[in-house]
Amino acid sequence: MYYYWAYGLTIRSSVLFPELFPIDETGVTDVELVIGDVPDTISGETGFRSSHLMISSSEYLLHVKGIASYYVSSGSRIIIKPLDSADWESIRLFCLSNAFAALLHQRNQIPLHCSAFIDQDELVLIMGESGAGKSTTLAAMINKGYIPFSDDVCVPVISETNDELYLYSSYPMMKYWLDTYAKVDIGGGTKDRKIRPDQEKYGVYFHDRFSRTPMKVKRVVLIEKEASATEVSVRAIQGIELFQRLERNAYRGEYIGFSGLQKEHFTLFSRIANTTKTMLISRPADENSIAAVAEIIVRDL
Repeated sequence: MYYYWAYGLTIRSSVLFPELFPIDETGVTDVELVIGDVPDTISGETGFRSSHLMISSSEYLLHVKGIASYYVSSGSRIIIKPLDSADWESIRLFCLSNAFAALLHQRNQIPLHCSAFIDQDELVLIMGESGAGKSTTLAAMINKGYIPFSDDVCVPVISETNDELYLYSSYPMMKYWLDTYAKVDIGGGTKDRKIRPDQEKYGVYFHDRFSRTPMKVKRVVLIEKEASATEVSVRAIQGIELFQRLERNAYRGEYIGFSGLQKEHFTLFSRIANTTKTMLISRPADENSIAAVAEIIVRDL
């Protein structure tokens, strides 16, 4: 068996996950991950059901064509049934991106889809739609000496001690297309295997700098590509516009309505909107403006 820490949870796994942070064997864990058979359906009548995906507040069943089936239950157990022809990089990737998101939802947690780096023991979150430049901006900030926290997912928790919002990281791997890796040259990152055999996208590990400590958020940076923009611009953002932009960054947000987390969703993003300084950076869609984006962030900090 293998033991890992990820998403603020301890994991006992029969599957080797080089993407996760290994820990010493422990008798009590939050999550058990095994290979086995999955049920044909989920129980109960509420939630979402289709031929490949079923969701309720306590169960999740996903069939990924050509890869594997995943069953998640009670926020504490993941069963993977791999297909014989599937590669393990793809099997692990869908587990990390889909199954763990469902598991967190079952634990009444809403993970954030964002990159993040550490500045003076607090977090700067980078949010935006796919292709906006979150990961590339993170790489640029790492090259300026900042410490990576998470490439793709952060998990919010409310402290029982002071009722403040903190975030856990997910796991110590960043994902970069080969051309981005060559252009940005992520400082100190170790490029490993492709995350899927048919894609020129690689995992870049930072186990040696990975932090399991939950941290407070000091800034949120929203990045967008603007087709009509000719230069990088920045403005403060607040109110309902801020809330609407933030809530788009719930990780696997399409699951939330079927998991009974509407109240938690509203509470989380209201808290972020009301307590954290946020800026919106617009950049041209047809040129590499990440260096200019990074300079704006540095000046703001």
